[in-house]
Amino acid sequence: MPFIHFLKHKAVLWPLALINLGGTLYGYYWYQPQLEQSNWYYYPFIPDSPTASCFFTIIVFLWIFNRRSRLFEALAFVTLIKYGVWAVVMNALMLRELGTDNSYLTAMALMLMLSHGAMAFQALLYAPVMTFRVKELILVSIWVIHNDVVDYVLGQWPRYPALAEHIQWIGYGSFWLTGLCLLMGYWFVARDSIDNKFTRT
Repeated sequence: MPFIHFLKHKAVLWPLALINLGGTLYGYYWYQPQLEQSNWYYYPFIPDSPTASCFFTIIVFLWIFNRRSRLFEALAFVTLIKYGVWAVVMNALMLRELGTDNSYLTAMALMLMLSHGAMAFQALLYAPVMTFRVKELILVSIWVIHNDVVDYVLGQWPRYPALAEHIQWIGYGSFWLTGLCLLMGYWFVARDSIDNKFTRT
């Protein structure tokens, strides 16, 4: 398909990789205050969105050099949608809670909604290029569900003070969002794998 070839062309992949790399680095910088106040063993699970874009950056660079990783492709697909959608909803709720009188806060929220919406869009756009199986989805489910436990059971969720009183409902919704994203991973990618069997390696 011509469109698939366009998506895989290096003239497209290079800018995509660099943009996502820049967004990833900025995202880790944005989480620096929370990381400084947290125990080191929570570090891999606190910056949710930057880690999702990091997974995508890795697979795009692998594609550029004609390599691939099914596990990282599954991680990228699920987490890009999960944390992309999550951030859009959280920022929309924050604006609803606080209003739009503060122009800086409003601009920041809109920027985060746009950039995180693009994360989810990237996953769907590149789903035809990805290939992973149920076994990779199972491994990803362990990572993402564990991340939810760290966020909402152990209290390491990204800081949105205006929404703190709603954290129980946010956590509840996040667990359902995890399930939906895993189902989408199966529906859009894994179910069409020609070697989607546990006996295959």
